Amino acid sequence: MNHLCPVCNGFTPLQQTCSTCGQALQDAGRLYDFYGSYSPYREIDDAKMDNGYIDRTRHQCVHTGWCPSCQTEQAVFLDEWTPAMLVTDMKKDAYQ
Repeated sequence: MNHLCPVCNGFTPLQQTCSTCGQALQDAGRLYDFYGSYSPYREIDDAKMDNGYIDRTRHQCVHTGWCPSCQTEQAVFLDEWTPAMLVTDMKKDAYQ
């Protein structure tokens, strides 16, 4: 594994605001986990090949953000980290 999602791996919490009302979004998990019954068990790079986003080439993890205030669901694109980034800078910002 060359890239890791900082939110999936517990390095940082999801810190994104709702584009509709500005409240903090709650992490509802990876978008790929909602594709079907067995989708959470698929290889991550395999799921990225047919999801309609260019997240595989950009090394991003797509999460579903849920706003409890306005009931809005949004896709949140997080930059994945390399193991070298973890060693050199544990406080790297995943949201660019």
